[in-house]
Amino acid sequence: MEVVIKREMTEDALKSRLGTCEKCGAHEARYTCPRCEFRSCCLQCVNLHKKEFNCNGIRDKTRFKPVSQFTELDLLSDYRLLEEAGRSVEAYNRDVIKRNTRMNKELPTHLHRLRCAAAQRGITLRFLPPNFTRHKFNTTYLDWKSKKIDWKVEWKFTWIDVNTVENRVSENENLHNVFKKTIEANPKYLSLSEAEFKNVHIFLAAEHSPGQNGRFHQISLDKTLSDNLKGTVIVEHPIFHVVLDPQDRYPLVGTPLRVREPRMAKNRVIRNEEYLFRFVFVYSSTRWDTKERSLPMVHTR
Repeated sequence: MEVVIKREMTEDALKSRLGTCEKCGAHEARYTCPRCEFRSCCLQCVNLHKKEFNCNGIRDKTRFKPVSQFTELDLLSDYRLLEEAGRSVEAYNRDVIKRNTRMNKELPTHLHRLRCAAAQRGITLRFLPPNFTRHKFNTTYLDWKSKKIDWKVEWKFTWIDVNTVENRVSENENLHNVFKKTIEANPKYLSLSEAEFKNVHIFLAAEHSPGQNGRFHQISLDKTLSDNLKGTVIVEHPIFHVVLDPQDRYPLVGTPLRVREPRMAKNRVIRNEEYLFRFVFVYSSTRWDTKERSLPMVHTR
């Protein structure tokens, strides 16, 4: 005997269950946002809520749910999330470009020689995977006969948001001459008065330096390129930040970072007494659990 169970929910019952629209408050709610559970009545209210709360309307698959509210559907959702993560890992392993890294692989001969030559000068040179743009367009070259390195040098002029590139710059060339040539070669965008030229500040970001994240090396125009790079870590090629008024936005290596006041969020005042909560998600066989840890709010660059 076949039993057919019909589940019917009339429009009036649906409205009474959702209540009124949380946006306009004038009509009964008809829709619930899968991400933030915001109740709305029409497409206009849906779009307004997405814009106001910066919500994309996509359900958060890793959202915490207490055990008392955990259902079989939530367990199935977690299982599908793990399957999706597994498929993504397999897809990356099958993709030749995405799996092409420098991990546990020997460098090509020319790159190995270049890195060894840089190490002899006190420079730690590191390379990105072959498919990275920064590696593809890196023209740094080691002349094996003369044992000299010709660097690719990139300049970032921060006040006008312009980047320029100089290829094959000799390591023994004075940086003042290189910088002057760059200014003269781009008169349309780069025009510095004599006073500005004297007061210009140049920095090199401290990359891959433990404990020095967000700090910079100060570069001297009176030294050669090789002398300026000595004792630094370079990823592919040096990138110099040219600044007229650095203020405190470029802390030097070895100095503490200045604690900044947090940016004021819209319609919300952030006070120094607040705490920043770090959530560590731990997946168990029945639910996503969270461990809540409170840390003093410290804002760094």
